[in-house]
Amino acid sequence: MAVLILAVLMTLLAVFFMIEMGKGNRSAAAELVLSKAWNNKFSRQDIEEKKEIFLKNNAKYHTCKEKKAAKKVKGWDKQISDYEKKKEEYLSGRTFSLVDGIALFGYQLLVDLKVNADSDMFRKLTDSCEHSGYIELERGQETGDRKNSYIYAYYIIASLFSYAFIGVFLAIFLALVMMAMGKDMNSVLILSLVAFVGMLLLGYIPYDGLRVKAQKRQDAIDRDFPNAISKLALLTTAGMNIVKAIEETANSGETTIYLELQKVVKEMHQSESVGAALIHLQCRCSNKYLDKMITVISKSYVEGNTNLADNLRAINAECWLDKKHNSRRMGEAVQNKLFVPTMLMFIGILVVIIVPAMSGFSF
Repeated sequence: MAVLILAVLMTLLAVFFMIEMGKGNRSAAAELVLSKAWNNKFSRQDIEEKKEIFLKNNAKYHTCKEKKAAKKVKGWDKQISDYEKKKEEYLSGRTFSLVDGIALFGYQLLVDLKVNADSDMFRKLTDSCEHSGYIELERGQETGDRKNSYIYAYYIIASLFSYAFIGVFLAIFLALVMMAMGKDMNSVLILSLVAFVGMLLLGYIPYDGLRVKAQKRQDAIDRDFPNAISKLALLTTAGMNIVKAIEETANSGETTIYLELQKVVKEMHQSESVGAALIHLQCRCSNKYLDKMITVISKSYVEGNTNLADNLRAINAECWLDKKHNSRRMGEAVQNKLFVPTMLMFIGILVVIIVPAMSGFSF
């Protein structure tokens, strides 16, 4: 009876999957192909960043022998070349596999479930896309009538739903095969669960990876921005031109906020206006004090505000005060987390001391 029920359920799932795939439209397929191209480009960029950091650290600290370092770099170069080739193939329409088409099911399922940009999941993932550091996903970038960040978030969530559904189907299929072979129920359940979890992870890893990358980047910006604004305020107070002050500040560090300021300087050197370059910075980074700084600098540059140094010092003071409060809150949170382990250690010490004493054990 159980085999019959599972067989019927698997058939219904297969029919539903084919119907949903058939309902997919061309715009969904186009967005899927574009997202796959972006995905390969982002993977290439991540490896390029990893390679650059390795070369910089190795040149400074000599942590790896020359031959081993060359082998690592050669491997990364091959991966970079492969990702670039795949990106070009997707953009030119030369490749689209059956595995790529799996996500189309998720696209249509999201439409049927009426899951859109208003949902909390989409809103958070779209924000993560915008703050991931990938230029294509910046807040102002659009393809057609939709933001790139929304297009890519839709692709990530559609893939997650698709792989979860495939996981259920695969789990039922393997359960049927195992039961037909006469395996015990424990083996059937374990294998089915492994199959479902494995497929679910295939969809969840890109989703979680994007969120984690955006959060790490956000934390790095929040952590280092007070130092950057302090340097900028100091230089403008000393009478330095704001453009030169931004350039000097950008070249004074190698963490995320300084790298972002270096992009601003690069854009200004490429005939981009100060205001436009700062707006691009605002699209890539999310920080309320950064927003205030950009507003003050843009207004000063356009209207000739003579109080620029005073305004930057005010933002600097407010920023450091907030950082002090955040540090205090983080310290309290750490203390709360350490309370239970500390109590367990204390109880363990009491047990070690009191139990031998009460049992008459003599040291």
